[in-house]
Amino acid sequence: MAELIDGLYLNQYVAPQLLKEFKNYNDKFLAALESAPEGAKTADGLRQNKLINNVGFYVNNTAPFTAKSMTGKNNIIPWDKLDTDPTKVTDAEVRALAFDKRAEVRVKQSQAFRIGTRDYVMNKLAPSAHVAGAMPVLRTTGAVANGRKRLTYADLINFYAEIEALNLIDDASAETPNSWNMILNMEHRADLMLDKAGTNAHRDNLEFDKDTGEFKRFYKLRMWENNAAPLYSSTGDLKARGSIREAGDQFASVFFYSPNTVWHLEKLKILYKPEYQDTINADPTSEFRLQGYGLCDKTQEYGFGALVSDNA
Repeated sequence: MAELIDGLYLNQYVAPQLLKEFKNYNDKFLAALESAPEGAKTADGLRQNKLINNVGFYVNNTAPFTAKSMTGKNNIIPWDKLDTDPTKVTDAEVRALAFDKRAEVRVKQSQAFRIGTRDYVMNKLAPSAHVAGAMPVLRTTGAVANGRKRLTYADLINFYAEIEALNLIDDASAETPNSWNMILNMEHRADLMLDKAGTNAHRDNLEFDKDTGEFKRFYKLRMWENNAAPLYSSTGDLKARGSIREAGDQFASVFFYSPNTVWHLEKLKILYKPEYQDTINADPTSEFRLQGYGLCDKTQEYGFGALVSDNA
């Protein structure tokens, strides 16, 4: 197979279509997130109130009751500004190429924005660290493979028990069938496929789509798959989006409880400076980039979790 080298063919005797890039644009899980209420959005972000339930319950009480005030708390989820790098195209390039480079740059910009948004949201949903009784972050315990311990069926059961102990109101019922969600990374998906294939024990609750091969459900958990995944350090701390993987870092599968999420993207701007506004360069240059304001976060620090591969 011929290698790709820098540069583009400038004559007409070339295949008009571009070679495809092998990138993962999977962001289907965004459909499971709660949208931001229109009336609560402000220039600063999303404003929220919460009443703290302090109502007691008594059996055979004989003492007089005393009315208590129910206190409230509030918070604000701020906007994040989302940008892509600007891309420039010269008039000379456009004239010489066999394809419309400006149009293709727009496509690449849109793809980059989609990938960046997906990774931004995944890191927002992942717990920053283990919080017992609120946001469990557990480690895998399986056989060692490529410097990590595989995810096992037992690990998934143990994690499921942690989630059930959170007593989340909207579980997988007829009214709210998809409140419990997990974004399964590619390593953990392969682990579960291997675990299911290598045993005669009951594994019917690992539900794969027979036509597409996608992992669909585990009991009440709706499963989403993604090749991208948040990264955790050896000490169990979530690393910043885009961090370089270091020794001891491992990828995670992330659980989120839909009612405690919020996601909104607005004011996506296509910033374009056409070449006819360039009066300086010998080859007039156009520039293109995308900018938007996104709002994604946990509405409260409860009902999230992660399964992280343990180090070998």
